[in-house]
Amino acid sequence: MPSNLEIIKLNDLRLAARLISQQLRQGIHSGIRVGVGSEFEQYRHYQPGDDLKRIDWKYFSRSGKYMIKESTTESNLQIRLMLDLSGSMNYTENGVSRLDYAKNLIASLAYLGFLQGDGLSYFTLSEGKIEQKVAPSPKSFQRILLFLEQAKAAGSWPLQPVSDSFFQGKERELVIWVSDFLQKESEWENLVKAFNHPRKELMLIQILGEQELDFKLEGNFVFRDLESGQEVVQDARAMQTDFRKRFQAYLDHLDQTFQAPNVQLMRVSMKEPLAAVVRQILNRKKLA
Repeated sequence: MPSNLEIIKLNDLRLAARLISQQLRQGIHSGIRVGVGSEFEQYRHYQPGDDLKRIDWKYFSRSGKYMIKESTTESNLQIRLMLDLSGSMNYTENGVSRLDYAKNLIASLAYLGFLQGDGLSYFTLSEGKIEQKVAPSPKSFQRILLFLEQAKAAGSWPLQPVSDSFFQGKERELVIWVSDFLQKESEWENLVKAFNHPRKELMLIQILGEQELDFKLEGNFVFRDLESGQEVVQDARAMQTDFRKRFQAYLDHLDQTFQAPNVQLMRVSMKEPLAAVVRQILNRKKLA
């Protein structure tokens, strides 16, 4: 099974997405959305509210378990993929940048959405602006790959004013925003609040490095702010305790702030296999 570094070094998002999809299929199931249809896909346990006609009574007679037989079906789900392109996405550990990890993750999600017939759109946050790069169309997946390949991270907040129409809409929509969710004040909190809508599920995928999650450096280092460019020389060991305390406090704050019925925050380490992260996303999404 190829590692994240091997997949990213391919420098081929289409191939990477297919490899990750193949890794998903090696598990028990890929997490593909299923519903009522003609082609059998899998069983699941009966849940209150399910149509009793969908219970497989032959299976019940053998096992005594109430199981629903499911099959693949066409989807009318709209998926909005959003990528943070601020400068901090250039953060790199063990030969893998946060941006490249995010690109391969989004390419894989777009590929699965394409296979399922979902409506795909793609947005970026860059130089303080949120822009739509790809609108839903039969060629959305190919266009998303094109823009991902060209994407570069630079700049920082503040975010320019965004029209209310950007956040609202009547259609069911799964919004997947990939970022480090590092902020100077409350920029991300305000954005998530603006996205709050009963027909939208917002999944926030926070990608962090191991040194951010568990600071273990020793010796003198030049620390550079990837957004402002400001540099400072510090003894890493001397600042470990304070850094860990402050960073954990920030993560706890995000966990509390993003608690809402239709908002999920998923924290991902850059060392986690991309296929495992995609599987987590598929298993956690609520819209079907």
